[in-house]
Amino acid sequence: MLPSVETWLSESWSDYRRRFWPLMSVLAIGGLVTAFFVLLPLAPAGLAAYLGLGSPWLIWGAASAFALLAGLWFSTWAQAAAMLAASTDGGADRALREGWRLTPAFAWVLSLVLLAVCGGFAVVVLPGMILTVLLFFAPFYQLHGEASGLAAVELSFARARPYFGAVAGRLALIALLVWVPSFIPYVGWLLSPLWAPFGLVAGARLAGDLRALAPDPVRTSLGPAIAALSLVFVVTSFSISYFAARGAAAMYASYASGEMRLPAPDGTTSQSLIALLQGHGTDEDVQRSLTYVIALSSAAGKSP
Repeated sequence: MLPSVETWLSESWSDYRRRFWPLMSVLAIGGLVTAFFVLLPLAPAGLAAYLGLGSPWLIWGAASAFALLAGLWFSTWAQAAAMLAASTDGGADRALREGWRLTPAFAWVLSLVLLAVCGGFAVVVLPGMILTVLLFFAPFYQLHGEASGLAAVELSFARARPYFGAVAGRLALIALLVWVPSFIPYVGWLLSPLWAPFGLVAGARLAGDLRALAPDPVRTSLGPAIAALSLVFVVTSFSISYFAARGAAAMYASYASGEMRLPAPDGTTSQSLIALLQGHGTDEDVQRSLTYVIALSSAAGKSP
């Protein structure tokens, strides 16, 4: 059986206090480095565009591509380093070095987990919630060298499945505890960055508890299931994007051709809308604005 909730939280708190400064250092350094490399191409791109050294579309497209790739790489490194700092006592420098070395393998495991979970949510939501619990610990096991790639995902599944209810309850409790500072007026936003990493430490402790219960569990092959869920996610995402783009294009074409004629607000309604935007609208302003929005939506829906 898993340790009691009280024992788990007590041990997690001890880990958190002991690892607080290395973990905070890793989070700060990872965030700053990621932000630096994301913003790095903007200055030369702006200068090149200002001097007319090429097509603005090409210049800003290249800069955006570099920023996106840099953001993905360095944020993944920062996540790997943070998880190492949350689960080991080796210090910030070791976590940053090991996180860098393990970034490619960590990215692959994280991608498999996200594809499976997002595919589950795309089916009927519930499978995604279940897979979130079962696959949550795969990155921890990969970072600690127990398994890599699909094997780490299967290891998390095998260890968490026999204790699904207890694991799900503990993960929900982590989310609730991390959310607590947001309820504190005025200072909650200051406390959240200091308290949120406790969730990472508690998750690492839970991964260790499952490891102790099942050092070498019988694994189920998940390759075909993850491939199918990945396909569902890709097809669903493409379909949503495709039809959204077609709908937006049709609306623009209808507006540009003059076929879409939407009623303009009268003077009183305009004043009500402005009052609401400025934050001092009355109940009458709300009712008048709502009536106009409903009429606007109805007119847009009837436009060819």
